[in-house]
Amino acid sequence: MKWTLAADTWWPDFKIGVRMLIKFPGLALVGGFGIAMAVAIAVGGFSIVYGNFRASSLALEEGGRIVSMEIRDLAAGKPTPRILHDYQTWRRDLKSIQEISAFRTITANLISPGAQPISIRLASMTASGFAVARVHPIIGRYLIEEDERQGAPPVVVIGESIWRHRFAADPAILGRTMQLGTTPHSIVGVMPDSFAFPVNHHFWVPLRANVTAEPLTGPDVMVFGRLAPGVSRESAQAELEAIFQRTALSLPKIYAQLRPQVLPYPYPFLGMHGTDDITGLYLMQGIVALLLVLVCLNVAILVYTRTAMRHGEIAIRTALGASRSRVVTQLFIEAFVLSAVAALAGIGMAVLALRYVAAATMPIASELPFWVSFQISPEAVLYAGALSVIAAAIVGIVPALKATRRQVQTGLRIIGAGGSGMRLGTTWTILIIAQVSFAVALLPAAVSNAWGTIQSAMADPGFAADEFLSAQLGDVKPDRQIELIRLLQAEPGVSSVTFAMTIPGDEPGALIETSGKSVYGVRFNRVDVNFFRVFDVPILAGRGFELADASESRAVVVNRTFAQRIFGGDALGRRLQYLDKNTNWYEIVGIVSDFPTGVSPGMDDSPLRLYHAAAPGQVQPATLAIRLRGGPPSTFAGRLREIATAVDPDLQLRSILSLDEALRRDQWIRRMEAAVLVGVTLSVLMLSAAGIYALMSFTISQRRKEIGIRMALGADSKRILASITSRALWQLAVGAALGMAPWAVLGKASRDDLMRGSTGAVLPVVALFMIVVGFLASLGPACRCLQIHPTDALREQ
Repeated sequence: MKWTLAADTWWPDFKIGVRMLIKFPGLALVGGFGIAMAVAIAVGGFSIVYGNFRASSLALEEGGRIVSMEIRDLAAGKPTPRILHDYQTWRRDLKSIQEISAFRTITANLISPGAQPISIRLASMTASGFAVARVHPIIGRYLIEEDERQGAPPVVVIGESIWRHRFAADPAILGRTMQLGTTPHSIVGVMPDSFAFPVNHHFWVPLRANVTAEPLTGPDVMVFGRLAPGVSRESAQAELEAIFQRTALSLPKIYAQLRPQVLPYPYPFLGMHGTDDITGLYLMQGIVALLLVLVCLNVAILVYTRTAMRHGEIAIRTALGASRSRVVTQLFIEAFVLSAVAALAGIGMAVLALRYVAAATMPIASELPFWVSFQISPEAVLYAGALSVIAAAIVGIVPALKATRRQVQTGLRIIGAGGSGMRLGTTWTILIIAQVSFAVALLPAAVSNAWGTIQSAMADPGFAADEFLSAQLGDVKPDRQIELIRLLQAEPGVSSVTFAMTIPGDEPGALIETSGKSVYGVRFNRVDVNFFRVFDVPILAGRGFELADASESRAVVVNRTFAQRIFGGDALGRRLQYLDKNTNWYEIVGIVSDFPTGVSPGMDDSPLRLYHAAAPGQVQPATLAIRLRGGPPSTFAGRLREIATAVDPDLQLRSILSLDEALRRDQWIRRMEAAVLVGVTLSVLMLSAAGIYALMSFTISQRRKEIGIRMALGADSKRILASITSRALWQLAVGAALGMAPWAVLGKASRDDLMRGSTGAVLPVVALFMIVVGFLASLGPACRCLQIHPTDALREQ
C-alpha cells in the first residue's frame, strides 16, 4: 500500500478525528484516560531514569569525560569502599585517567559564638578534585596538595551561599576561622554557588590519606578522575584491569574475588554498579512500555467495534474510488487525534507528579546529587510523541486493516442486504473470551496491591511517635554517650530517653535457626533495657529486659508475630541462633506487642522482630529517642545540639527529626506508588469493562435480523432472551475460568505473597464483576433487539 499524507488529505481527516471524539465521548474518555495514564507513567519514568540514573555526563566542562573508579566484590555483589591503597597505586601508575582524586563525606559540628551548633556535611577531598571539575573559586583559592600534608594548618573552602548567608558576603573572608568540632579551620577560598561537586557539598577540607595504607583498610573513599585526551572509557578500563592484575598476583587471597571498573561518574552515587543494575532499569522501562501496549490493545478493541459499525461507510468510500491505504490513513489519523490528546494529558499528569516528588524530597534535597532533577526533559516530550504515534498505530491501523480487508463487491452486497458488513464468527467469540480472561488475570493483583499500598500510604505509626525526638548519634566514646543521656534525662522538658541500634521499624535483617532446625528471616535490634517501657510497648508474656541482660546474657525478647508464626505462640524458653559464624544460642524470655504497627521505613519487611539488650555505650552508632512532656519535638532540637556540643564538640548528631517524621520520611513514595497503582487499576478496569461491553453489544446487535425473524415465526421472547444471554454467559464464564487458572499455580507457588494473602477474596470478586459487566452488556442490546417488529425484520431479509 502507498501511504499519502498530503496536507489536503490529512487536514480533513484531522477534523473528522476531532468530530469522532465528540461523537463517541465514551470511547474518548475511557480510551483517552487509559492512554494518558500509560503515557504519564512512561514519561515520568523516562525523565527520572534517563535524566538521572542513566545520565553519563555532568554539567561541567567536558563533564562526560569525568569517570568514577571502584572495586567490585564479585562474591558480595557490591563495591568495596576501602580502596585507599588502590587509589594510591592508580594515582601513581594509571596514565589513561588524569587528575585521579578521592573523597569521602564526613560530618562535623559547626560552632560559632552566640549561635547554636549545627551538624554539616563536608567533602574531605584531595586537591586534584577541583582540577577535575575545572571550576575556579570566586574568591581566594581552592585546596592544594600542600594542604594534604600531615601537620599542615587546617583549611576549609566554602560555597558562595555559605559565604553570603553566614558571613554576610564579607569581602575580607580569607583568613577568617571556622570552628569545626574542636578544630579551627582557616577559610582559604569561596566556590561559586552553582558548584556542589563532588555530590552535593558546600564545604571542602583536604583529605589527608595514609600513604602506607594496607589493602582494603582505611576509611571508605570514592575515587574519580578525568579521561586523558583521546582515551575512551573502554581503553581506561583495560589499563586499569592490567594494573589491578599485577596487584592481584601479589596478593591473591585478598583480590581473588575483586574486579576494578571504570564507570560514568554519576553511576556509583545512584546505585549503578554493574550491568545487572543497568539491565534492571531497561527492564523497568520495558515493563512501562508493555503497559502502554496492553492499554492500546484494549482501546483497539473499542475502536475495532466502532470501525466494524462503520463498514458500510468504508465500503461506499471504497466503491467511489478511495484506496485501501487512503481509508487506513484516515482511520490512523482519527486514532492519532485520540492518542495525541491523551499524550498531552499524560505529559501534564507527569509534570504534576514530578512536582509532587520534588516537593516530597525537599527534606533530603541536600543529600541528593546535584545533577538529580525532577523535571520533564525535552527528550521526554519527544518520547511521549513517539509513544502517541505507536499508540495510534495500534489503536487505528490494526482495526483498520482488518475492517478493510474485504472486497468492495462484498461490502456493497452486504449493504444492499441491510447488514453492517461484519459477520458474527469465531473472531468475536475469541475477542470476548480473551478480553475477560485478560481482565481477570491482571486485575486481582492490581486491586490487591493498590489496596495494600493505599493502606501503607495512609497508615499511622501505631504509637505516640509525635511525642519523640529522634537523632542518630555517631561513633563516640561510651562515657560521652552515657553523659549525654544523663544530661538529657535531667532536662525539665524531657520525660524519658532511650536508645537503640536503629529507629523502630527500620531494623536490619538476618537469618536465624531454631532448635528444630527451621530457618527464618527476621529483623533484629539492640535496644536499651528501658526501651519497651519508654515506648509503652506492653509485655504480653514473660518479662522485659533487666540490667543484667545487657552484659553477656543470652536472653532475647520477640514480638507477638514472631512467637505465633514460629512457635505457635508458645515461645518462652525456646532457643534460637543466627546463621553466621556466631554459634551462640539465645533463649526467649519475653514476648511483646508488634511495634510499630503502622508506617515505618521497613513496613514491607519481615514482621518477625527480635530484640537484644544493650547498655549505654555498647551500641555504636546509636539512635536516640527522647520523649518530651509537651510541645512539638522539633522545638527541642536546638537544645539537644547545645547539650551534645557541651559534652563533646566533636560529638556528631545527624537526622534530628520528630520520630513521627522519621517514620513517615519515605511515605511519599508509597503515596506515589498508590496513585500510580490506583490509576493503572482504574484504567485497566474501565478499559476492560468498556471493551467487554462493546464486544458484547456488537455481537448481539449483529443478530438483530435473526431475532426479528424468529419473533415473526412465533418464537417466545423469553426463550430468545435466554438463548442470547446463555451464549454470552458461556463466553464470559470461559474467559473468567481462563483468567483464574494462572492464579491457581502462581498463588500456590508464591504462597499467596503476590496478592498479600487475599487471592481467595479478591479473585472471585473480580471474576464475578467482569461476568456481571458482560451480562449487562448483552442484556441491553438483546432487549432492544426484541423490540424490532417482525415485518421490519422480514422486509430487511
